[in-house]
Amino acid sequence: MNISIIGTGYVGLVTGTCFSDLGFQVTCLDLDRQKIDGLKKGVIPIYEPGLENLVQKNARAKRLFFSTDTKNTVKDSDVVFIAVGTPPVLSKVGAADLSYVFDAAKDIAESLEGYTVIVTKSTVPVDTAKKLEAIIRDVNPIVEFDVVSNPEFLREGSAIEDFMRPDRVVVGCRTERAEKVMRTLYQPLFQLETPIVFTSPESSELIKYAANSFLATKITFINQIADLCEKCDANVNDVALGIGLDTRIGKKFLNAGPGYGGSCFPKDTLALAATARDFDVPL
Repeated sequence: MNISIIGTGYVGLVTGTCFSDLGFQVTCLDLDRQKIDGLKKGVIPIYEPGLENLVQKNARAKRLFFSTDTKNTVKDSDVVFIAVGTPPVLSKVGAADLSYVFDAAKDIAESLEGYTVIVTKSTVPVDTAKKLEAIIRDVNPIVEFDVVSNPEFLREGSAIEDFMRPDRVVVGCRTERAEKVMRTLYQPLFQLETPIVFTSPESSELIKYAANSFLATKITFINQIADLCEKCDANVNDVALGIGLDTRIGKKFLNAGPGYGGSCFPKDTLALAATARDFDVPL
């Protein structure tokens, strides 16, 4: 299958490169011509161990391409991934700015010719798939397409390993036709016995936020236990070991420290709470 990836940021570039390494023909798209020109020369705009070599290997093998031509690339694609940024909205606490996602959907809709699966890799709130379906249908009412949610679970510094040997792959789709395409796409990982969870787009969208928020909760929990340990002369590292060996709890993310941070946990916990408020469910 031919795959196109809209967005050559962290998620888009890693995803596109790894799919090309699995044998698919992939074109990574971006409006930033300078970034695309750099990628064509092998200049990687982010640091991720092993990514530069993988990009160069698959570019030489004619499986990985870079372009600013959305129209001609998308019309020849079987699957189009949206991997653009969803930064927080400053005017509404926790809300995600979906303008880049919606702009990408409009560009895709104008370029579609045959049946295509449009996949959101960007971290987006519940009901985004429905909104994308409406946008695409409004722009191009006669084209056949499906919108699928396929959240990423990549850790910076381990992204290639996380893609190639993930704990799980989550796919949210509504039709058997889209599911068949996604099964073909992830068949190389399925052969490695990777669990693939097929569910609705709404559940898939929520899984991403719930996973990150749960991990943030574990970090917050052990930090509060650390505060108690300091007052009662207990050792938080021993406590973390003692509870982490319980398989129901697990030892990961139980290292006491300054708190959770990074590019995902702060915004995703706020976004989950904002989503809950939108649905009148206090979290």
